[in-house]
Amino acid sequence: MQKNERCAVPRSESSRAMPSAVTSVLLMGALMVVSAFAQSYDTDMLKTMCTNMELEECESEVCGVYRLNENSCVKLLTMEKDWANAQQTCRIFQGNLVKVQNEEEHKKLLCMMLQLFPFRLHYWIGALRGVDGGGFHWADGSGPVEYSPWRVGQPDKYNNDENCVWMNSGTWGPWNDISCSAMASAACQIAM
Repeated sequence: MQKNERCAVPRSESSRAMPSAVTSVLLMGALMVVSAFAQSYDTDMLKTMCTNMELEECESEVCGVYRLNENSCVKLLTMEKDWANAQQTCRIFQGNLVKVQNEEEHKKLLCMMLQLFPFRLHYWIGALRGVDGGGFHWADGSGPVEYSPWRVGQPDKYNNDENCVWMNSGTWGPWNDISCSAMASAACQIAM
């Protein structure tokens, strides 16, 4: 059995259909409205946005690793762990919790989550608050977090204990700073 057959994501015929002109116009309008509101999507909006996004499987010894950008792929893990244990699990796959650098990667990651696990889970990402209690940086050591679609009112440093970040807070997409001891799924990014 070839790898692509062994790890294939089932697709219905309707998910392969090209959108009509009306659907394309509605999708463009929805994306314009959504981008004005901190990257927050309800399930129906996300399904519309992701209609034609095909997951590209990465060459890997592990099933379920999909392309995020030219240089990396993502493995979604649904078992709940605290941030440190989620990061440690990602390192087993030679990666780190995901670093989301722009809106395109954010949307691609959301579509990946929806297509693989169509119920909204919180996913740890690789952003951490600095030791000085200030801004956020990436756990892979690559620098400060610049793109950050925070949930309204976030980050908030509740009791100075919210030093880690998860996404899908309240709806699909928004980020929230939260205690690193909270339990969530993990989005692992692996360099390719």
